[in-house]
Amino acid sequence: AQMAGRCGFDMLEIHAAHGYLLSAFITPLTNRRTDEYGGSLENRMRYPLEIFRAVRAVWPSEKPISMRISANDWVGIEGVTPADAVEIAKLLREAGVDLCDVSAGQTSIAAKPVYGRMFQTPFSDRIRNEVGMATMAVGNIYEPDHANSILMAGRADLVALARPHLADPY
Repeated sequence: AQMAGRCGFDMLEIHAAHGYLLSAFITPLTNRRTDEYGGSLENRMRYPLEIFRAVRAVWPSEKPISMRISANDWVGIEGVTPADAVEIAKLLREAGVDLCDVSAGQTSIAAKPVYGRMFQTPFSDRIRNEVGMATMAVGNIYEPDHANSILMAGRADLVALARPHLADPY
């Protein structure tokens, strides 16, 4: 975070999705701990929030920090559900996270995702409107009209595009 600040970055994102380390603490699919870092959602969020607080302590207060989460493990109630994602976002907001980048999945080989155009946008929409937290919508958003409709409908505050930028970075 300190180096990013010295390099002139305007924003940081902490990746707590897609089965990476912080995601592995959040999802009950992989977090089998029986100490203060396992069990309840609050306990499973302890380490990701410790990381956030450590980053926030050295990152300029006027610059935002986003945290990317998997809002749905796509395995039913055994994993993170959209309702859990709302509770996760509440904890993020209470800790001072500025923006929730709302993705989904990639936490279990048993996952049965439902793909389609803008398929993860409902998760962003729900968090933004139930938690009152700024969100970023992602996932199969590939046309300018998709992004505009998400923003104009108040379903997210930012829209992230990946594949369109790979195909045409200009």
